Amino acid sequence: MLATVELLTTAPATTPGALSALSEPNFLRFYVASFLSNTGRWMQSAAIGVLGWKLTESSSFLGAIIFAQLGPMAILSLIGGSLADTANRRLLLLSTQTWQMVWTAVLAVLVINDTIAPGLLLALVFVIGLGQGIYAPVFTSILPSLAGPENLQAAISLNSTQTNAARVIGPAIGGWLTSQVGFAEVFAINAASYLVVLMAILITTLPTSTSTSRSFKDRVFGGFRIAYKAPQVGRPLLTMAMFSLFCLPFIGQLPAIAEVRLGIDSKSTEYGYFYALFGFGALIGALSVGTVLRRVPRSLVVRVALVGFAACLTWLAVVRDITVGYLVIALLGVAYFILPTSLATSWQEHVDDSVRGRLAAIWVLTFGGTVPFANMAAGPIVDATSLPTVMFAGAAAALILAVVVRLRTGPVVGEELLEPVAAEAGV
Repeated sequence: MLATVELLTTAPATTPGALSALSEPNFLRFYVASFLSNTGRWMQSAAIGVLGWKLTESSSFLGAIIFAQLGPMAILSLIGGSLADTANRRLLLLSTQTWQMVWTAVLAVLVINDTIAPGLLLALVFVIGLGQGIYAPVFTSILPSLAGPENLQAAISLNSTQTNAARVIGPAIGGWLTSQVGFAEVFAINAASYLVVLMAILITTLPTSTSTSRSFKDRVFGGFRIAYKAPQVGRPLLTMAMFSLFCLPFIGQLPAIAEVRLGIDSKSTEYGYFYALFGFGALIGALSVGTVLRRVPRSLVVRVALVGFAACLTWLAVVRDITVGYLVIALLGVAYFILPTSLATSWQEHVDDSVRGRLAAIWVLTFGGTVPFANMAAGPIVDATSLPTVMFAGAAAALILAVVVRLRTGPVVGEELLEPVAAEAGV
């Protein structure tokens, strides 16, 4: 399962620019803190999926878990993006991280001895997600700026690397701890990881907002107008939204795939490896865009990634051997994360800081606002038909996108695209 969506880029994490970004104390503090927190979050995400499956053995409930985790992003990401461009960023980050820490601790207490009702689990996951709905676009918009404008690409690349490294380490640790000690301990460790981020926020000098928009419409919905007027920004966002909606329902079904299709206990070290290999593949995919695929036209990279994703998802739908399953899920992760890595760079390099928060909110929304609804719909379909049905449908959708997707280039844009509308409103 996916708990959050971070900015990605094609710049290699080993360039001098990356080293220069790490030499900035503000960026380095946030970078390390984010890695530790992301590791805890991935531990929890993997454990929550397994707990949900153990409580219900229902694919519909797994879809509901994904909705509870990511649905708040659909509700709050636009507000978070607006606040990222206009409000006190330190206060936003402190309050949202504290909110998530407190409710994660409550979840840990209630899950002791695995005694929690499915409905209460959904409610707590949703409440925790409310904090992430505001936090994600704020964090996404400011982290690259901490490294300085000359290190923008390197900072985003480094953030991608740590995010995917946490995706590998977190599930592996979470799977092992779940099998050895239980769910509550995993949730408690994640709650403690928020303290590291809170400390980094308190001692770091954060960039101030540069937005001059004053109308509510500009602050909340201005990103959509920019994306519509600037196809170099809008097309990557639309592509990610379509990919998330139609191709990613399998994400919430990973515990069911492990048990029903591959014959391994989702509360086991083997499942932790299975989940971690997906993350390892994602790490390789993200890094390959900035290295071996760096000089390949981005539109071609996107199309090939979509075709590769379709092939791997089809393979995963039919494989029944866990050894082969390990290979397939890793390859699926490679193809999967090549796509958002390329798409994120496509819009990120075409916007300035005055609107970055609002576009970051839409980027978060392309995942957080689509995957929850897709998984809610996919769960009942799986229960009524089968897991392969949903997986084959996702593969077919990826092939269609490979045919129709065309990215564009263009100038860097900002609030100037909102000025005619703002003038008509008398702002």
